[in-house]
Amino acid sequence: MATAKRRTLTTSQSGQPKVEGDREGRIAGYVLKIIRQAASLTQEEFAHRLGVDVTTVQGWESGRRPLMAVSAGTYLRTRHFLLQLGISSRLLSQLDTAMEADRFIGYVLGSDCPIDLATHPLATWVITRPFTDLIGWTFTGTTPSTLAEAISSRRRGPTPTGPRLATDERRHVVTHLQSVAEQSAADTAEGALLRRQAHYVAGFDSSTQTVEWLAVMQRAEQRRLRTGEWSPSWAVARSGAHTLARQGDGDALPQFIGVHIATDACESANLNYWAYWLGEISDPQISDSFMVELDLDSWRGDRMLRHLTDKLDPSNPYVDVVVHTLWSLITHKPELVTPQTAAPLAETAAGLLDEGSVSSQSAKELREVLYALRMIHRR
Repeated sequence: MATAKRRTLTTSQSGQPKVEGDREGRIAGYVLKIIRQAASLTQEEFAHRLGVDVTTVQGWESGRRPLMAVSAGTYLRTRHFLLQLGISSRLLSQLDTAMEADRFIGYVLGSDCPIDLATHPLATWVITRPFTDLIGWTFTGTTPSTLAEAISSRRRGPTPTGPRLATDERRHVVTHLQSVAEQSAADTAEGALLRRQAHYVAGFDSSTQTVEWLAVMQRAEQRRLRTGEWSPSWAVARSGAHTLARQGDGDALPQFIGVHIATDACESANLNYWAYWLGEISDPQISDSFMVELDLDSWRGDRMLRHLTDKLDPSNPYVDVVVHTLWSLITHKPELVTPQTAAPLAETAAGLLDEGSVSSQSAKELREVLYALRMIHRR
């Protein structure tokens, strides 16, 4: 197995001595900037109405004065003020999550050997889509959709790229995550959770070295699996297949679906994870075991149906798992298919099938989905 060489980061993005933990603020600062602009306020107007000096606002937005370092009272007062300005709770939740993302970045940039795996931020909860979108933003420059909508509704001209990791910071984060994944316990649920999430976040780096490491780790994980059985390693391999697909491996997801989603338990695990990822399951989870412990009736599925319909795109690197999950969702929750939902889904599914670009298994499942949709109109 490839072993990453660790090094210590000595400077921050600005060239100053690195800061740790609650001194990191680039993500929340940028989110705050987007929210302020969504309220159509200048920095001076925002500072005046909040009752602080304009340099304080400038420090928050630049990350020089991290929001995470302010008192709880100051943060809550700022948040309530934004709510009074008409900022949506959905957008405000991005600010809360951005502080969690800053905490993670600060922890990693300030880390050194040995790493305390038990208290690592990726070992204490099942990370969410909003969190990973914000972390990914610093690697790829892809703005999370909620923030992109706020930017497009207010800005004119080029869209800003957002907070970024400098080259040495990026390398440090990836090297840290590689070390964490390689040191995690291979035979425990806690180790699998940490390994899975370290794999996934490291996969935002598209360097050849990282992609090769991800492939090595995925092969090692697959050797731990028993065909058709759910286990913590199953969850690791599932995320690994998604990461490799994102990096251009067209076989990773079809192979995983064909071999490792072959039982009711694994189908339920896949659906439950999608439900958590898309916010259908709102309660925070601390272990991947929720995938097989939660009853499918504990969440609705309408949000998932809309999302999967929107993602039936041949250019989507995850299209095979989208098709399979859509097929599985309709199989387990047929009540989701109504005359109102059937029409747009049928059009999109038929268009994808006509493209002829999906795997043979996906094509078979799309035809079954279309058959189920036609049955709706005969009731």
